[in-house]
Amino acid sequence: MSGHNPSSIKSFFRLNTGERSISRDLSACLVFALAVIIGIVTAYEYFGRSKMLHQEIEDKADTYIEQLTKSVTFPIWNFDMVSLKHVCSAYTQNDQFAKFKIIDANGDVLFNFVRAGEDNDDPIIRSRDLYIGKERIGSLSFELSNKAYLRNLDWILFVSSLTFLTSVAVIYIITGILLDYFIRKPMSRLRKGLDKVAMGDFSYRFEEIPYAELLAIGSRFNRMTEEIASREMRLEEVNKKLKGEVFKREKAAESLIKSEKRYRALVETTSEGFLMVDDNQILLDVNPAFCRMVGLPREEVLGEKLSSVLGSAASERLDDKKIGDHRFEVSFRNQEGRDLDIYVHATNLYENGFTHFLFAFVTDISNHKLLEKALRASEEEYRTIADYTFDWEMWIGTSGDLKYVSPSCERISGYPKGYFMEGPGRVENLLHKNDREFWQNALSGKFLSADGTDLRLFRKDGLMRWVSLTGHKVFAEDATPLGVRVSLRDITKRKFMEKQLQYEALHDPLTGLANRTLCCDRIMKSLERSRRRNNYYYAVVFMDLDRFKVINDSLGHNIGDKLLVKVSKRLLQAVRDLDTVSRFGGDEFIVVLEELTKPREAIRIVSRIKESLSTPMLIDGHKISVAASYGIILSPTTYEKPEELIQNANVAMHQAKEAGRDKMKVFNRRMLDKAMQAMKLESDLRAGILNDELYLDYQPIYCLESKEVVGFEALIRWNHPERGLVMPGEFIPMAEESGLIFELGRWVITQACREVKSWLNKYESATNMVVSINISGRQFSQPNLVDNILSTLVEYHLPPKNLKIEITETAIMERANQAVEMLTKLQKAGVLVSIDDFGTGYSSMSNLQEFPLDQLKIDISFVRRLAESPENVEIVKAIINLAHNLGLYVVAEGVETEQQETLLRNMGCEFGQGFLFSKPMKLAKVESFLNGDISLCL
Repeated sequence: MSGHNPSSIKSFFRLNTGERSISRDLSACLVFALAVIIGIVTAYEYFGRSKMLHQEIEDKADTYIEQLTKSVTFPIWNFDMVSLKHVCSAYTQNDQFAKFKIIDANGDVLFNFVRAGEDNDDPIIRSRDLYIGKERIGSLSFELSNKAYLRNLDWILFVSSLTFLTSVAVIYIITGILLDYFIRKPMSRLRKGLDKVAMGDFSYRFEEIPYAELLAIGSRFNRMTEEIASREMRLEEVNKKLKGEVFKREKAAESLIKSEKRYRALVETTSEGFLMVDDNQILLDVNPAFCRMVGLPREEVLGEKLSSVLGSAASERLDDKKIGDHRFEVSFRNQEGRDLDIYVHATNLYENGFTHFLFAFVTDISNHKLLEKALRASEEEYRTIADYTFDWEMWIGTSGDLKYVSPSCERISGYPKGYFMEGPGRVENLLHKNDREFWQNALSGKFLSADGTDLRLFRKDGLMRWVSLTGHKVFAEDATPLGVRVSLRDITKRKFMEKQLQYEALHDPLTGLANRTLCCDRIMKSLERSRRRNNYYYAVVFMDLDRFKVINDSLGHNIGDKLLVKVSKRLLQAVRDLDTVSRFGGDEFIVVLEELTKPREAIRIVSRIKESLSTPMLIDGHKISVAASYGIILSPTTYEKPEELIQNANVAMHQAKEAGRDKMKVFNRRMLDKAMQAMKLESDLRAGILNDELYLDYQPIYCLESKEVVGFEALIRWNHPERGLVMPGEFIPMAEESGLIFELGRWVITQACREVKSWLNKYESATNMVVSINISGRQFSQPNLVDNILSTLVEYHLPPKNLKIEITETAIMERANQAVEMLTKLQKAGVLVSIDDFGTGYSSMSNLQEFPLDQLKIDISFVRRLAESPENVEIVKAIINLAHNLGLYVVAEGVETEQQETLLRNMGCEFGQGFLFSKPMKLAKVESFLNGDISLCL
């Protein structure tokens, strides 16, 4: 652009006062329009990406809550605080975790984490109650920091703003330069020529330029100057002819008088308004229609200025047009206060060379204008919606021609609008060959679903995208068909997420095996096939790893997880390709065996699984041997739901565990009956606790030397409303397995403390009585057991010396480190501690030295065999000597004969209890003894 100079650029950007520039206004309009478009696109992208980033952190929070629920439920249930801490600490390593809290069912905080220095506005919060079955065991909650999300959002806003400002500036500069070069300079040369013509110089010619538009203007300018010069010559000839015409016009005047009468009749009766004004725009004549239009009577209109009746706008327009016909539209407010739009068709009428009148017909077009405005607004609205819609919109006419394509086609397909205007066949060529039938149906107005049909489309760059096809037929107001309206929405991301979510929803995240949902689906399919086919056999195998908790506790959950992965691989290798291996939860697996030649083939496959697991596994330097218990259900069966098969297979698996582990059991009806009885027993026991059906019996403990009662052992009893008395041997194992032992244990501690405190208040003889309470292994695993015992003593103001806690040596040894701390706390508080059933566990003298104990109780099995052989006597003597060497008192339980009592006393055993002395007694009898009403001495 060599023709550019600084002065021209300066004139473009700055004008003198009162001047307007087409180039400047056009530039400003273009820049404004493009700025609006760029701003909308930038804002849309910003908010879209903001929403996507926020959705990602929301999805991540949902994933964390699901993973945490699975990870912490069993550690909380099993009171495995070490595992719980490992799991929670692993998650708190993630910088996104601002707060993390776990509370048990009693409201105690098991884990609480707050990241130091974290100032988190509007965090992502999740919380969930934790359940085992229908029992709520606690809740967890956490907050995710949104700092990373806000930083990304600020960066996107900065980049979007910078892009917007840069684009607007570049467009403004380029537009100004181009308009100056292509418009102002040629127009300047044209103005120079017009000035010369105005001065009477018709010799100027506009030089040729290479642009068609300006060349047309230039050629017409040249022809105009030639025509003006030619007409100037012809005007002289015309003037001569006009003199001859004057005579003819005088004759025509007579005929005009006649035509005026006809014209007057026409004007007075027409529905259009009529007016006539002189040179001063004084209204000389109007018709009734005009009077109705302006809202004034005729006598008030005549003689008024046109501007006072129709407004200044109409007056100015008529004043500008002195010659010939002129038509225009104008708005004014009539005397009744209504705003009217009118169309004026005016004509000049000359009476002589000095005087002329102007008459005009006025038409009320207000209704037409309203309709036109509404139509234009509607068209603009729909055009804007269509052009800026996110989807690819098309309107295909009845003849197959493409009437409209939205700009989104290029974003989705990579091709511009012009590519598709050739016809709908262009779209069909981009579709997958198996999906083209749906497109053909859509062109004829047939759509499979109102929710959309998913199609595969190949972009210009070769990438495949998923699009959702929807649409409907289009009709005019008179029901004339106008074609088909089609919409294509890009759903590629949704499809990918659906596949990802489907896989995650159906597979275990640790092992990659099928999860519970997919397992139930496969079992359901097997049930359906067995109904359709007579010779179709299948089997469901429920397997549980034996002593897996010991591996987790001793080697850590990391080793446990790796072990589960290796077990999963071996299971997959041991079964056939058509079989399904699923991880049902924890260390439980379900194998669905299909297409069996006969039902018993399942036994052979399970044997192969057992053999594959028998080879030890090497994990991080640890050689681990694994065994499992298997419950099997063989077809044909009468089950309707997968859950029924899984439940009964689980029942068979538990029977295998009870049979000695590393066993397999095929389910039969007797197993289910036994399980149902256990379930009913659990339900009845829960109701029994609530309905006060439980009570305590007390068996006296005697001093073997003095034959005096020194204390009692509290023994729980259950008075079932239907069965009568149920002994602990029947319901205690069930309570241990179901977890009901915790509630049962709290009841025993509370009840015993309450009743012993009442003895102390009533009977002086009860002052030194010690009541023993048995604590089971599962109870001893409770971290808050000692606090519960001590708080109960405080609640009932019971001296700790009157309470003795009996714990089996197996329970102590399984939690040796925890046991030392708990027993020390009890002993410091003044509570006596005794080892129960000594001799049946696996403790040693070195172990016993570590624990703070007061007493040792010889198991009943050793006492009963005292008279059988000298060896048994020596064993009991060794136990008594061991206890005395450790500074412990000895109690022998199950003393039933005088011979047993004599042998024990001679060996130095201090205390004894059993049927020889007394059977367990009701509370009333104990109180009678303490009151002195009866004697229990031998």
